[in-house]
Amino acid sequence: MSFDKSDYLQWYIPRMRSEKKPINLHSSGVAWLDAGGIEPATCEHWTMLPRFEEGLAAWLGVKSDEVCFTPGATGGTLLALLAYAERGDEVIVESPIYEPMLRQAERLNSIRRFAKRKDQGWKIPLDEIAGMMTDKTSVVMITEPSNPSGTFCDRSEILALAEMAQRSGAILLINEVYRCFADRPSFHGEAENIVVVSSFSKLFGTYGLRLGWLSGPAPLIRRARSAHMNMGMGTQPAAAYGIGVLGKAEELRARALRLSASGVDTVEKWVKSTPGIDWTKPLGQGFACVSLPDVFPNDIEFAERLLNDFGVLVIPGTYFEVPGTVRLSWLQSGDRLEEGLSLIAKALRP
Repeated sequence: MSFDKSDYLQWYIPRMRSEKKPINLHSSGVAWLDAGGIEPATCEHWTMLPRFEEGLAAWLGVKSDEVCFTPGATGGTLLALLAYAERGDEVIVESPIYEPMLRQAERLNSIRRFAKRKDQGWKIPLDEIAGMMTDKTSVVMITEPSNPSGTFCDRSEILALAEMAQRSGAILLINEVYRCFADRPSFHGEAENIVVVSSFSKLFGTYGLRLGWLSGPAPLIRRARSAHMNMGMGTQPAAAYGIGVLGKAEELRARALRLSASGVDTVEKWVKSTPGIDWTKPLGQGFACVSLPDVFPNDIEFAERLLNDFGVLVIPGTYFEVPGTVRLSWLQSGDRLEEGLSLIAKALRP
């Protein structure tokens, strides 16, 4: 299968870069961090990467041999698939999911899918997944919290899924990119087959630095680090700035939490007052999945009209495998959130 398919990003990036500067109800992370305010570390060239990993491990509260620096969470997912799945293995992938994760798995392995459904509370269908597990299953991939719904699963469900995967000899790979927007503990260390992938991009706005990581049991992280050598190690400049970012980590996280909390009540009030739409209120993340009225079955067409006629950009749910919805975020809306919501309500009127 070709690796150039990316329906979501190919739709989104040109519209996000538009010179018209639409009202930003699309960005699921905080605004870009001004790197000018970060002092990069200075030390011997070859010690930069381990120093960043040691600092990162300390911030995460884990051992340094349980963390591997990766080029963002997307690079971390690819590294995990390369390290933990052999040719001919099967990978089980949830739906909905961030498209690049799916494309990576499709390119490398045979995949099976299971769906978390809104009408079932976005729960993990454990019985369905049990029927998918075989001795060829090597990795199960989920996001926690889910993207685009912004919802968390019951912790016991995920631990049950980890146990199920372990019986088949599989790794449970959990994307926790948005976890730190809420006071939810990581799944790191909860089972010997759980590997977490995450990054600072969404939380701190360090998109260009590609400060991602894998964390998990030391033997699994050793495998990932060895596999990373075949991809090229992380860059020293990124690690140098990463060490500087860690020096401001709590300040930056506090900023992210303020931004994520600032709009949720406004959006909830808007949802309740706007006929025909609903949502599951998120528990900290600055985005959520909003269902459109039945008269707007094509969410892509609706998002296009919303952008072209009203100057508001949201993400069609189709690109996250949830048609009939849009993903709406308030992390970069600033003082234009209410204006943007009002324009969406106007676009929804028959």
